[in-house]
Amino acid sequence: MSVGSRFGGRWPGHGLAKPGNESVHNRLRHFRKTRGLTLAEVAQRIGTTPQTVSRLETDVMTVSTDWLERFATLYGVHPADLLGSPQRPAIEVVGRVGANGILTETPGETYEHEILAERPIAVYVDRPCGPFLAGDILIANRLEGRDIDNLAGANCIAAVRGGPQLLRRLIRGDGGTFTLVPLEAGGDVRYNQTLDWAARLVLRIQPLR
Repeated sequence: MSVGSRFGGRWPGHGLAKPGNESVHNRLRHFRKTRGLTLAEVAQRIGTTPQTVSRLETDVMTVSTDWLERFATLYGVHPADLLGSPQRPAIEVVGRVGANGILTETPGETYEHEILAERPIAVYVDRPCGPFLAGDILIANRLEGRDIDNLAGANCIAAVRGGPQLLRRLIRGDGGTFTLVPLEAGGDVRYNQTLDWAARLVLRIQPLR
């Protein structure tokens, strides 16, 4: 997976991985499952076999820093995240983006990623929506109340009061309401919507394609 430049380059380390509070093998398995990847899919993307991936996930093989770099690049994380860093936040996944940018809620689901946001949330993109492709993971920073006014003109996840959650561009409307503009041609424009909260997109994580 590809992320911002701060995750780019090679990790300055050599030798064998020393797991932290949680087994590195469990972390490898965790990141694969949270991204919905099979052993075969991971193996294809990092240039090995499904059997090798399975052995790396089950403590049969030692995880070298070369393996850490490959997995970290694929999963869009820093290699240190695979060692069980206690600073890794669990981000609430509020839904999956489907047709017309409408979210299907996913109660209780979380996604782990290091991100500079006070109240991060995440969504999985199941169907293409504007510039975003199926398989993308979008991280957003959630705001409420008067703070939503700061999001005018931004692409956001918006929770309509008494209605659905949507992936839309926010345009300020009348009396504290917003017009929600679709990110793709042919989508429905929703005028004068009252929002419970909205979250500006701050990070897009893309799978290797």
